[in-house]
Amino acid sequence: MTTENRIIKESRALLKKIGASSMTMDMVARNCGISKRTLYETFPDKKTLIKTCIADEHREQDQVLNEIFRTAENCYDALFKAYLHIRKYLNGTSMVFVNDIKRLYPDLFMERREKEKDIVTSLSKVLSKAQQEGYVENKIDTNIAAFLFLNNMRDINENRRYEDYGFSAIDVFDGAFLNFLRGISTIEGIMTIKDYLEKEKN
Repeated sequence: MTTENRIIKESRALLKKIGASSMTMDMVARNCGISKRTLYETFPDKKTLIKTCIADEHREQDQVLNEIFRTAENCYDALFKAYLHIRKYLNGTSMVFVNDIKRLYPDLFMERREKEKDIVTSLSKVLSKAQQEGYVENKIDTNIAAFLFLNNMRDINENRRYEDYGFSAIDVFDGAFLNFLRGISTIEGIMTIKDYLEKEKN
């Protein structure tokens, strides 16, 4: 592993654990076992390092999700595998990180907002395929459904009102995903959801 890759790996772990405001370049250098000079020769400043980490994180997530959708048996199988992957990611990521990026690096935050359009398009395609497979109601406009789902998840994530009711982020993510899927499903789709949940329980 190159020095640059090691720095990115350690920085990503720190960002997810403690957030951007608490992560220092001293901390990164220490965790990587390198001098600050070497660190600054690789990344001239903290923002450049964070931007690189975010881009690397998104690239890795895209690769994983693309592989899930490429190898899944059907669209619902793909959606559930993607759901589990995202759930695991959220469980290991501090909300401090998300809030720090929004507060300290609004340009990076807005870049991600623009990329959400691609997420809506990709989700809409998956839901359209699920319609062809008989899992999603044909009357559903998949573009609108995908937009509403992402918009709902964003609102939950950014406002964090769930904390007022004693819910965790994972509780809300589970509820939002499963209720969304049930709401657009055919009878066959609902039975598939039920089978999936039974398997997870066992």
